[in-house]
Amino acid sequence: MVKRNAAMGAAPIMPAPKSSPPDSRKSPTLPPHLVAAPRDYFLGPVFAATKQTGPREVTIANRRYHIGGFHPMRRSLKPPALDVRHARAIFSLLSFRDPFDESRLVRFSFNEFCRRYARTNGGRYARAIAEIVADLLDSYIRVTDLKTNIAHEYRLIEHIDIEKRPIRRRDASLANSAQLEMWFNGCTLSPEFFGLLHRITELQHLKLNVFTSIRSPLAQAIYLYIPSRAHHHSADDPFEISLTKLLDQVSFPIPSQKNRRRQLFTQNSHPILKQLDGVETLSGRFHVALVETLDGTDWKLQAWIDKLPKRTGHGDSKLIKAYLDSGRSREHLDQALANIGPLSEYERELLHTGSIEVTRNERFFELAKAILGPARFAGLLAEAKGDVLEDRKATKNPTARLIFRIMETVSGPITNTRSA
Repeated sequence: MVKRNAAMGAAPIMPAPKSSPPDSRKSPTLPPHLVAAPRDYFLGPVFAATKQTGPREVTIANRRYHIGGFHPMRRSLKPPALDVRHARAIFSLLSFRDPFDESRLVRFSFNEFCRRYARTNGGRYARAIAEIVADLLDSYIRVTDLKTNIAHEYRLIEHIDIEKRPIRRRDASLANSAQLEMWFNGCTLSPEFFGLLHRITELQHLKLNVFTSIRSPLAQAIYLYIPSRAHHHSADDPFEISLTKLLDQVSFPIPSQKNRRRQLFTQNSHPILKQLDGVETLSGRFHVALVETLDGTDWKLQAWIDKLPKRTGHGDSKLIKAYLDSGRSREHLDQALANIGPLSEYERELLHTGSIEVTRNERFFELAKAILGPARFAGLLAEAKGDVLEDRKATKNPTARLIFRIMETVSGPITNTRSA
């Protein structure tokens, strides 16, 4: 494991050379990255709204989460509980992960990671974000099954891949020192956390760009789990929770005065209510309001979801049916279908070289590209091209062989072996 002091030295952290991030001036808005994470992270206040100095406990259904305050091997180490900064870091990390990839290693440049986390890759932000990632190396979560009283302990990140290299710029202020530049190549997820990400029925999706657009840590903590409570509520029948109880649940300091609690949500030029009201969720628009409690001693947050109309079209597609029958997420599918685009010239060239009939199957290939992602899709096309160039005969024809491989990839487990 990379030690914290090795990863967090004063040397500047640079992106890995194998991945060049796009120019932020040309990309002012982030793409709508859809992130899959354990469902419990959205069903309860697992991530605190503020920095913690000790452990926290959260009970979700029949599971009790003990977060921070212990290390199973190093008893003297007592890292603090995780907060929404760590949530942003782990969600940003997972946004680089291919859901079809069996590897625990997630590769990305630190430069691009910072852009997804904070919408900037400035040096001050990079140093702060590096500290947050380091916390994920040390912090453990203990989950106890309240029925069996059996507990499992895990951390989120097992290893950070870091290289140190000589300072490249001769005019750099550090060039005359003994320090080295640090290159951040990626993270290896812990086996336990990686296993959680393969329990498809226990995952939920998050729109990362929406989450990072919310600036207040308190608002972020509320957005992570209150929408799950408000999912079946409407403006006429909102979900309600007193501010005192809400602040206690997310471990935020509770003002003793009723009006001060209200001001937390209404003051400043961009108040928390404004940050939260109308933001997107996977199922619709999240709305919030404040009303006084019946006894007049507190305010309560009202929350509800304006549901999006159900998507139509593609419903009779065998490809989509195979995807859903495999147990994969409807939310991830909807996101993919929202970004269907035409085949590129490169993809058409691969199909042509692979002797694939495109005209009658073009819509199928467009759907496959959207669902699998351009890289995975191009890999299958390259296999089809290689079959023809190496004169490997198909049982029926090259087009049927490619369609079979696509269907098998979509409907099979995360790792599948395709026959020729």
